[in-house]
Amino acid sequence: MRNQAIGGRRKGRRRTVRSASSFSPRKVGLGPVRWVLHLIPGLVYLFVLILAAWLLYYSIASPYFLVSQVVVSGSRLLSQDQVRDAAAVLGQNALLLRADAVAESVRRIVVVRDTRAAVTLPGRVEIAITERTPLVQWQAREGSFQVDREGVVFSREAPLTPVTLVRDLDGPAMEVGSQVDPGVLDSIKMLEAALPSRAGIQVDRFDFSRSTGISVPLEGGPRIVFGDASDLDSKLGTLAAIRKHLEAGKSKAEVIDLRFKGRPVYVLAPSVSAGSSQSRP
Repeated sequence: MRNQAIGGRRKGRRRTVRSASSFSPRKVGLGPVRWVLHLIPGLVYLFVLILAAWLLYYSIASPYFLVSQVVVSGSRLLSQDQVRDAAAVLGQNALLLRADAVAESVRRIVVVRDTRAAVTLPGRVEIAITERTPLVQWQAREGSFQVDREGVVFSREAPLTPVTLVRDLDGPAMEVGSQVDPGVLDSIKMLEAALPSRAGIQVDRFDFSRSTGISVPLEGGPRIVFGDASDLDSKLGTLAAIRKHLEAGKSKAEVIDLRFKGRPVYVLAPSVSAGSSQSRP
């Protein structure tokens, strides 16, 4: 009986202790803390949002980021002011500029072959341009023009270094921005390279006509009509045979036409014959 009474008191004390711990004041006080902790992420997010909005407004409205300096390199035919005017970035916000868009604006100038641009903070734009290089000087009715390898007519200025002269005999009106057939230019350069070494002919200039193509007017000699540079080996062989034939007959030709393969034609100069004769050697 005594043991049962002691066991009962122990069980009662255990239940009493568990019941008292469930009303601990520390657990009751966690409610407000949890509420505050729940608000912190929202407050932080709101603070970051306000800060970002302020920074965005400051970046756009502040004169600190306005472009005040444009540095141009690589220009020879163009003035730096022409490049700056084409870029049109002075006074704009540097944070809103795209370097590729600036480069594309400058590349629209016909003299410019390529360009690169870089925007650096707080307000500096650097523009490096590569101007077109003249391949020939094209003489038209409207004047003399520089033409590059792509056939772009890009300047009326005289080339800084001498280039091949081409006289346009019957072309349409020409202006800066016009286009010359690149195939014609390729043929001219091929002939220019081949004639001195393979035909002993020094070329001062080329003539070009839409009807007869490319021709070479020799000083004190005939006009040699090539048309283009196709079958160049055959044309040069025929030219050598005709010149040898004329020298043997002590004759001078006014025109030697090599355009048609297997059917070359030469016209004797008026001083040799009152009329014109055509022959094949």
